[in-house]
Amino acid sequence: MRRRLTVAVFMISVLLLILSPLASAVEPIGPTDLIYFIMTDRFNDAAPNEYYANKKDASGYHGGDLQGIIEKLDYINSLGFTAIWITPVVDNQPGGYHGYWAIDFYKVEEHLGNLDDLKRLVEEAHLRGMKVILDVVINHTGSLHPFVYDKPDWFHAKRLITDWNDQRQVEDGWLAGLPDFDQSNPQVMEYLIDMALWWIDQTGVDGFRLDTVKHVQKEYLTKFAYAIKARYPDFYLVGEVFDSRAGFIEGYSMTGIDGFLDFPMYYGISDTLAKDKGPEALERAVISGSLYSRRNLMGTFIDNHDVPRFVNRLDEPVRRLEQALAVAMTYTGIPVVYYGTEIALPGGNDPDNRRDMVFEENDVTETLRRLTKIRKQNAELVYGGIDLIGLGAYGFAYQRTYEGSSTVLLLNLGDEAREFSFVLPYASAFSSFEDLYDPSVKGTISNGSVTITTAPKSFYILKLK
Repeated sequence: MRRRLTVAVFMISVLLLILSPLASAVEPIGPTDLIYFIMTDRFNDAAPNEYYANKKDASGYHGGDLQGIIEKLDYINSLGFTAIWITPVVDNQPGGYHGYWAIDFYKVEEHLGNLDDLKRLVEEAHLRGMKVILDVVINHTGSLHPFVYDKPDWFHAKRLITDWNDQRQVEDGWLAGLPDFDQSNPQVMEYLIDMALWWIDQTGVDGFRLDTVKHVQKEYLTKFAYAIKARYPDFYLVGEVFDSRAGFIEGYSMTGIDGFLDFPMYYGISDTLAKDKGPEALERAVISGSLYSRRNLMGTFIDNHDVPRFVNRLDEPVRRLEQALAVAMTYTGIPVVYYGTEIALPGGNDPDNRRDMVFEENDVTETLRRLTKIRKQNAELVYGGIDLIGLGAYGFAYQRTYEGSSTVLLLNLGDEAREFSFVLPYASAFSSFEDLYDPSVKGTISNGSVTITTAPKSFYILKLK
């Protein structure tokens, strides 16, 4: 009888494991991944409900939902992405379509769906070998959160941030007037950690994007990350430290957060390609990247929901956008692409940069597909070292090398066709190359020196042979 009971208990345990949200878990998020970033409310409305939405109101709900993401997983996968990052799903106060004004950290926002919808999204993603990253806020709440009135000692005294060079003010001030958690209160930290673990336990998500990291003291970020990693060692944490200084961002690596969104590289791409300031900005960004201790876990992006769309300032948006995507897909770190980039969706400052997605593919869509495929097929673009190549005022290039394989990214920044000749930092025995994007491209390698004629505002991904 005891043996039958033991067997029965064992079988039940196995069944529960199979049916658990983590049963279909995929490989941990890492350097080989490519992330597609979605503002859920603006992506796809697949499950109309009774909750109010008005697409004409740029600062209100537009109707996008979790079911809408589920129905577009195959599309996202077809672009080459292996993971999605979605804006916060927690219940928000009126107007919080973006998810950053929480009023209940344990409930899914009804405009987006419910907890079962979120679980199904994770399950469906995992079935496709894709991973899911939830956006999580541990710095603040919405102004209407009950805690603001019921637990005033959970928050710092109300004070706006007026001096962004005063780190204490940045950490304790009310960002955009939002109530700022006081993590020095043990009850606050316990609540935030329990909340975060609850979402992982319930849904089986694969990672968190941590919002407003530089507004939380490192001591408490460390406690938070340690608690997550203690239960889920392979769980991926990527932080937002909105700052142009790589050294400042790297200072947060001690907290246990795996990687950070690479804002210095964002500024470099923007200045060189969107603002035509020459190659120096991009070159400085590449050099500053050497300060990162986990460079291949950083997030490389060209725009997001907090800055104007990359194409918004350009007269010829497609050419420059394709160059920017070529950088993102060949650079160190994990590429992160904001929804709509694949169709050159325009948009200015917030909220204009959060327009509704349009599912009409164009030339940029196909370019992105080809670039993600190139990244996946060439390990040096994922794991390789990086060496800048000086091309003067009208060019930008670097070489990625890993275990004997080497690829050069080259951009013609000018408005005219131009011949470039340059010496490879690592010449080895290379005697020829193939352009992985356009095999018809011709050029030569002689004694470690490459010569190639390039078209205006073009990019080249040269596989050395």
